[in-house]
Amino acid sequence: MKKLALVLLAGSFLVFNSCTKTGPQGPQGAPGVNGTNGADGNANVKGSNPFTVSTWTYSTSNNAYYASFNDADITAAVADRGVVEAYLYYPSDGTWRPLPDVVNGTQFYLRFSSGGFEIYFANVDGTTPSMPGTFTFRVVVISPSNKQAHPNTNWKNYNEAVAAQKDVNAAPASAN
Repeated sequence: MKKLALVLLAGSFLVFNSCTKTGPQGPQGAPGVNGTNGADGNANVKGSNPFTVSTWTYSTSNNAYYASFNDADITAAVADRGVVEAYLYYPSDGTWRPLPDVVNGTQFYLRFSSGGFEIYFANVDGTTPSMPGTFTFRVVVISPSNKQAHPNTNWKNYNEAVAAQKDVNAAPASAN
């Protein structure tokens, strides 16, 4: 029995302490065949080119000025389960800020439905605002599938929304 234990111990010593030297590295193999280029994916995000609004309509029911736009990218599915974000351009520092945006007691905000959107300008205290003047906006339409595919995207952040977008050359929204 002692002899068997000694043989097993010696055998396991040889197995676990064997040399593990390797030889020199062999020559580089031939390069593989390149795969076929596939079509670019569609992130189902549509971004408008920047557009300027200088003509506003006054709404007595909202006590606000608004500009209305048609947008075929805002489908019923987007209106029900997707996202539409609008951003206001600040030329003083070159930034895009998400709506709603409140500055000095006034606010810009967005409303959307299937087929289009409106951008509103109002006083936060409910009083009648002055005519807003000329402002530049950009709108990003995010389908329900893209919203789900990018759950960690902050769609209120213009740079993140644009980074998730693939359709950077989309046509601008058309005014109603």
